[in-house]
Amino acid sequence: MIPLSCVNCCHNPLQSDSLGTAFGFCTEHKRVLLAPSHLTCGRQLRKDLATRSARRESELHERRFTPQAPCRLSDGKIANGSQTTHQKADEARLASDPVGETVLEYGKLEKKIWSIAALRYVPGTRSELAMLSLGRAYTRRCVSRGGSWTSGVKLVWWSRRRLEEDPMIEATDLRGESPVPLARRVDLAKWSLIMMRLLFISDLGEYAGEADYRGHGNRIRRLSSLAERAAEATGDLSPRRLLQWVRREAAPQFDEALPADQYERLLTELRANARDEDGAD
Repeated sequence: MIPLSCVNCCHNPLQSDSLGTAFGFCTEHKRVLLAPSHLTCGRQLRKDLATRSARRESELHERRFTPQAPCRLSDGKIANGSQTTHQKADEARLASDPVGETVLEYGKLEKKIWSIAALRYVPGTRSELAMLSLGRAYTRRCVSRGGSWTSGVKLVWWSRRRLEEDPMIEATDLRGESPVPLARRVDLAKWSLIMMRLLFISDLGEYAGEADYRGHGNRIRRLSSLAERAAEATGDLSPRRLLQWVRREAAPQFDEALPADQYERLLTELRANARDEDGAD
């Protein structure tokens, strides 16, 4: 995977390095991405970085590439019709897939969070990939516009329910060609998805620390380094070791920082004080 490409962008929830479909879909530009590994734009939000690093990289990226349309990674020029499309026929083909259909609805319903919530009920690993990608992008936009992080709290709480689960990845969930043995490819895909869970939780810790909402942020901010510590503890990219670390360290730390009763109280307080939890668009 090329880190600066659309494959590694949260606004393309259909793909990651080794998981997903052969094509992508950009929820920002509403286009099917036919050659996502060769495309990017100035709105990129990297899947592989925690929020502070992703924010810094996004600012640098926007200086090089226009945010107005998908463009070629090689020279920054606007991509042509052989690389992206917004034809209704292509979108109809995408809608024949349950995950693709829900992603297409993102932004069309009254509230974007409804589409993200719907992904919880679509079976398979690809739906979780889409939920984590869109959840990170959605929460970041809410916070950047001065809105509440209420929805982020709800989304991360949903991720907590899956945090200790071993991802069930089928061979058909994998994308791209590779000389790496299939068993190792599945392991790498599992490791990547577990890390995406931790990155989303780390995002919440960062946002909570910045907001410090009525003192809640100081407690939840401890989670901001969760993904970084997980990567350091499991440097061999072993999903088994990472999941062991999650169950031993990450899950108890999450439950200490945001236990169920405090989550409910925090959600009530945030709802009462939220100006617009779904952003302007």
